[in-house]
Amino acid sequence: MPTYDFKDVSGELDIGDHYSDIRNTGWHSDAIYEKFSEAEYARRHKLTREKMAKLNLDCIIVPGGNNYRSMGQGLVWLTGHWDKRAMANYVVFPMEGEPTVFVAMGGSHAEAFRVAASVSDLRPPPDGSFAVGFVERIKELGLEKGRIGLMNCLSEGRGAESLPANHYVYLQEKLPKAKLIFVDKFFHELLYRHSEEEVRFMRKAGDLLDRAQEAMVKRAAVGVTEAQLEAAAVHAMMDGGGYPHLHIIAITSMKEPHAPFGNPKPSLRALKEGDIIVGEMGCMYQGASAQSGNPIVFGEPTPFVHDFFYEVVKPGYLLMEKALQPGNTLEDVRQAGGLFFRQKGHQSRALHIHCIDIVSEGPRMGPDWVRHDGYDEVLQPGMAIMLEPCPITKDGNLGMFTGRTYVITEDGHECLSKYPLELTIVKP
Repeated sequence: MPTYDFKDVSGELDIGDHYSDIRNTGWHSDAIYEKFSEAEYARRHKLTREKMAKLNLDCIIVPGGNNYRSMGQGLVWLTGHWDKRAMANYVVFPMEGEPTVFVAMGGSHAEAFRVAASVSDLRPPPDGSFAVGFVERIKELGLEKGRIGLMNCLSEGRGAESLPANHYVYLQEKLPKAKLIFVDKFFHELLYRHSEEEVRFMRKAGDLLDRAQEAMVKRAAVGVTEAQLEAAAVHAMMDGGGYPHLHIIAITSMKEPHAPFGNPKPSLRALKEGDIIVGEMGCMYQGASAQSGNPIVFGEPTPFVHDFFYEVVKPGYLLMEKALQPGNTLEDVRQAGGLFFRQKGHQSRALHIHCIDIVSEGPRMGPDWVRHDGYDEVLQPGMAIMLEPCPITKDGNLGMFTGRTYVITEDGHECLSKYPLELTIVKP
């Protein structure tokens, strides 16, 4: 696909090809983005190529989706590029040579992404087809006979979703001598221990979640809907430069509850005195994320709600929090408090803990189970832990999701939220 220099075609932008892959425009050059350093990306690229060498891969095609199960995954980690206007964007990442990002749209859009991302080669795909772009770049690299890894679009603990079938068929047709290899698990081993730069950005995500929680508290009033509470939280995150990837919010009655967990599609249910707001939020900041949640009561809590939080929810939470120490395993954490809610005569959601790479990832822990990949069994400095028990009343009708993101340190843990671990009370 030909490219065009701005100085040659600046007066001919209404010719589609001239606009589609125009370069050197200076457009959006005054845009400002906080980015990871070149040294951080060099670290990531080195780790990636070392693992590619172990798997004997000459090149990998790395997708990144725009939903909470992906949030860019390997794409955003390798390049800093993320775009919500396509099912996925991609980077062709070779063992040798420059990575090439393929974006959904050219022209001004691509020029803006060249400013925002941390990669020098960023292109719209020829004729809008990502697969055509992959083949073009792989041939430029001389890898027509190479071993090409087709990477997982999802956070790897969420399952495996790869290239669309039409892309795969096109690669087979145009690169008949290449070996196409689906690789479901690759990045978690590289991401599960965060660098100090990554932790710094995660702290910003944690701070934005605190702002979002405070915004919901401030917005709470008679007649305000779940959707309006969501809007207040989302505004707080985006106003600080973040992007919300979870906003699960439900309003229910304290006396006659019907919400064991938040609502992933906040409704027009209006707030009234005697209600409780439950839910979970997640925020990404420049490719690093955190999650949190805290119950809010509107009016005085009923005696049952008060006692359920202070005799069940918070004590069980603190037992597990205390065990978040380097050298411990999630089994140690589970034994410390995983069965506490059952022992108190209640129950919980089946998940108490997951870790965070870009978004939710393993290892994971529930009341009576732990899942890990071996190398991540022991809590290690740099691991991000989302402690998120959702204790549920024994009748199954009221859950109080309570969660914070922690980073394991050399001598303990750091909580990325400063929001008080208390039952928040808003007076009508």
